Amino acid sequence: MIEIRQLHKHYDTAQGRVQVLKGIDLEVQAGSITAVVGPSGAGKSTLSHCISLLEKPSSGQILVDGKDLSILSGKALRAERRAIGTIFQNSALLRRMTVAENVALPLRNLGVVHHEMEHRVAELLERVGLADRANSYPGELSGGQRQRVGIARALALRPRLLLSDEATSGLDPEATAQILELLASLRTDLGLAIILITHEMDVVRHIADRVAQLDGGRIAEYGELRALVANPESVTGSKLLPLHPDLVPAGYDFALTVAYRGTQIDPSWISKLGSEYGATVALLGGSVEAHQEGTLGRVEIGLSGIGEARAIEVLDGWGLHATAHSQALRTDKINGETRIEVTV
Repeated sequence: MIEIRQLHKHYDTAQGRVQVLKGIDLEVQAGSITAVVGPSGAGKSTLSHCISLLEKPSSGQILVDGKDLSILSGKALRAERRAIGTIFQNSALLRRMTVAENVALPLRNLGVVHHEMEHRVAELLERVGLADRANSYPGELSGGQRQRVGIARALALRPRLLLSDEATSGLDPEATAQILELLASLRTDLGLAIILITHEMDVVRHIADRVAQLDGGRIAEYGELRALVANPESVTGSKLLPLHPDLVPAGYDFALTVAYRGTQIDPSWISKLGSEYGATVALLGGSVEAHQEGTLGRVEIGLSGIGEARAIEVLDGWGLHATAHSQALRTDKINGETRIEVTV
């Protein structure tokens, strides 16, 4: 398990002190994946460098299995840093070394004997599905294959934490899916704690257990992925499953944001509102998709023929969390039809 406690990082420049991280608290259990997301300049890269101890925090603690790595230096730091494996955005492979030599590099630096090193490298390449490319060079591999070599190298010293810093950025969808499948299997099979630093919300939805939204050097929002998506008021949840509401046809009384809260949601819930409660329903937009722990979903609907409070009560009983909008209504003519726009 990794614990980050009150982590601060500042830089002293000619223009004065720049505070980049401002009291980060984060905990990642073994066998779980936490994604750290946020806009450009939020502090994601600095946080990554501090966690991997490529940069020393200005203050705060980084504890792996209870041991504070942030206070170490020199030989002691190098020894304990083995607990953290890092996957870089561009894989950071050495071009003049073969795949096997790249994976073996941390083992060679540690002084592992040759036959043990060969066995470990073969084991790792088998693990990432590249046993047949041991003697290839990075330039002969695809981007996804190079990233898998990077993962094998990050695992060489049997870390307890795997830090993935934009590891899927720039990869095509098929390669991204393969990397995520590999990370998920490592989380399960090896019990690794994984921190996934990324700007790709599709990646977060696919694999993360928990999500931390970094903004202005602070964690603005943090929680289980399903809970964030199921909360219509969550800013992070709205980014994970963004809604693009259409114009509401004239005659609808109000609009709701409906989030999937339960794990077993009847897919016919929209039609049931009409058949069982006499409601007229307009589907304005939404996103619903499968997740490892159930269904993730956020949907916008327009309603009439049923009261707002009653609709929310009914949906709650079905495992759906509904929130009414504050509406500013504007009538427009679209293709000759009068419509009302709902501004949320």
